[in-house]
Amino acid sequence: MARLKKKDIFEQAVNNLPSNEMADMPLTTYGEYQAYNLRARALNKDLGLCRYPCQQCPEELHPTQRVIFNRKDQPMNPIKVYLSNDKIHYERELVPGQRYDLPHCVIEHLSERGTAVWDWVDLPDGSKVTKKVSMDPRFNLRTVFGE
Repeated sequence: MARLKKKDIFEQAVNNLPSNEMADMPLTTYGEYQAYNLRARALNKDLGLCRYPCQQCPEELHPTQRVIFNRKDQPMNPIKVYLSNDKIHYERELVPGQRYDLPHCVIEHLSERGTAVWDWVDLPDGSKVTKKVSMDPRFNLRTVFGE
């Protein structure tokens, strides 16, 4: 049996897709955006091209947590936070000491930022190697449970 050309395979894949499957998906909640992006990635992988781009969920639909934001390196200066990925587009200036309702993905992004702490580590053969042993966080995000 002869191999199909790549163009023929693509046309078969496109013809086998339900025409309105992605257009008819409702996007009103955070879970629906996640389901849409999961299905879009699967269809794009099957097609071999990006026909259905991922949709960023609006900031208002993300689950949030109330925190008090502080900086350890410059405690009086505000900082601009910019995070844009497949989940969210977030751009805001945060002032230390203020309360904010931040989306969970932004809290995770800020908690990963820090200064690496390097130290000499003894290996079993007697040699020494420099390795990153910990991270000194730049930001302090304290959860507020009341109010």
